[in-house]
Amino acid sequence: MRSRRKLSLTRHPGIIFWSIFVVALTLLLVFNRKAILSNLYNVGIKLPPFLKGQVIPIPSETSTNIPPETPHPVPNTISENPALDMSPVPIDQLFPDAAQSFTIPDTSETPAESWNEQVRTLYFLSIDQNGDLHRIAVKRMLPNTETPLTETLEALLAGLFESEEEQRIISLIPKETKLLSVVIQQETAYINFNEEFLYNTHGKDGYAGQIKQVLWTATEFPTVKRVQILIEGRKESYLGENIWIGSVLEREQFPNF
Repeated sequence: MRSRRKLSLTRHPGIIFWSIFVVALTLLLVFNRKAILSNLYNVGIKLPPFLKGQVIPIPSETSTNIPPETPHPVPNTISENPALDMSPVPIDQLFPDAAQSFTIPDTSETPAESWNEQVRTLYFLSIDQNGDLHRIAVKRMLPNTETPLTETLEALLAGLFESEEEQRIISLIPKETKLLSVVIQQETAYINFNEEFLYNTHGKDGYAGQIKQVLWTATEFPTVKRVQILIEGRKESYLGENIWIGSVLEREQFPNF
């Protein structure tokens, strides 16, 4: 009888496999029943009511006890960020020595004339006891324009102030003389007068004196080394009888002035 039973089991190995499987499954259900039931329940397999009570629920994301992340506050203005504080800082705090070495000049007491006027030198004449002529440099505050030589010559033709006349300073330029134009080319000033510049009632000395006044006044400018006198836009050979004005004139030609 025993030999026949053994022969029957060896002929059917599947019976042995399924027997072992059933025993293992039974043990697994006994020792890990809740985990298995929970996995089956969570994947959607319906369980009988008497088994649902043994299911362990998986916590969701919203049930976590970790508090949500609190965002960092964004500053409303730049000044709330100390690294980017744009509020003004006294200069003596930034550079301690700057307050002593740097000062803003006070222009409230500066005369307005210093910004739009310039001191110019005009030449007039005086007569000594021997009747000799001597040049007199007179300082004038004149408008600071783009044509300073024209402004200076216009002031020369306008003549003397009363206070200057009281000092016995004179001008020998004819009173009706008009300045028509001034052009500077290659350090030569071409000064154009009207016809009245040709007529001087003081003779030779008068002619020489008026030329010297124009020449010295014009050559006070560093851009002018020579002067060419023009009358109504043309060159004249002589002023009076023997004062040559047909070419450029320089100070060196009048050493005694």
